[in-house]
Amino acid sequence: MVEETIREIRKTEQEAEEITAHAKGQGTQLLEQTRQETEQAKAAMIEQAQEKAKAARETAQAAGERRLAEALESAEREIAEIRKTAKEKEEKAVQTVIASLV
Repeated sequence: MVEETIREIRKTEQEAEEITAHAKGQGTQLLEQTRQETEQAKAAMIEQAQEKAKAARETAQAAGERRLAEALESAEREIAEIRKTAKEKEEKAVQTVIASLV
C-alpha cells in the first residue's frame, strides 16, 4: 500500500512536471505570437503614418504649384499692362516730337 501511494505521488509529480512544461511551452508560444502581432501592428502604423505624410506632402506641393501658377499669371498680366502703358507713352512721345518738329 505504501508502494502504491509512492507510485501515485510519483505519477502525480510526473503529471505536474508535464503540465508545467506544457504551460511553459504555451507561454513561450504566446509571447512569440504577441511579439509578431506587435511587430505587424507597428509596421501597419508606420505605413499608415507614411501614407498620411505622403498625402500631406502632395497636397502642400499641389497648393504651392497653384500659388506659383497664380503668381505667374498675375505677373504676366502686370507685364502686359506695363508694356501697354509703355507703348502708349512711346506713341505720345513720338507724337510730341513730331508735333514740335512741325
